[in-house]
Amino acid sequence: MAGDRTNNRVLQELAKTDSTAYRRLFDELEPLPLQRGAILGAVRERSKWVYFIDSGVISLVAETGSGDSVEVAIVGREGVAGLADALSDRPLPYRFAVQLPGLAYRVPRSIITSHIYDCTPLHELLMDYAQFLMHQLAQSAVCNRFHSSVQRLSRWLLLTAQRAETNRFPLTHEFAAQMVGAPRSAVTQAAVQLRAQGIIDYRRGLLTIR
Repeated sequence: MAGDRTNNRVLQELAKTDSTAYRRLFDELEPLPLQRGAILGAVRERSKWVYFIDSGVISLVAETGSGDSVEVAIVGREGVAGLADALSDRPLPYRFAVQLPGLAYRVPRSIITSHIYDCTPLHELLMDYAQFLMHQLAQSAVCNRFHSSVQRLSRWLLLTAQRAETNRFPLTHEFAAQMVGAPRSAVTQAAVQLRAQGIIDYRRGLLTIR
């Protein structure tokens, strides 16, 4: 049993809506410390787990055949990682990478599927979150196609700060370049521009949104 309290907003809403269903599900959850850089699910694999994020940030990263990558969505304590796989039983179209450390509660995919069928409130909450995630994926596609490196980096920093609920977090230019899908040189120039404008500060691998 993972406990009886969580910061995950999907689980919090389930507790308000159906406390019995929440208790049954929470008894199945297993706490998992999130280490920065850890891969929770790989492209073209079937994930065995669904992750309710309690703290920290998970990046959903799409990859090309040549090995290039770009982040397409971010999941924090507002949501769930591995949901699409649980609903469709299909291989993952992206990998789950821990961007910022924290804690997740994981549950086997087969168990969450049975809870979805047995609990209408949980089903509705997860479908609502799936719709929210689709909006984020669509916005990422537009941003990556039409926005400048400065705009893309700014959007990514704000999304990360919102999910992490902090304006300060560790960051390297190489990692940021992978997340926004831009050359490292372009991300470096974008960061220099934002810093010159007093929007961010960057020292010793620690970025602060001012």
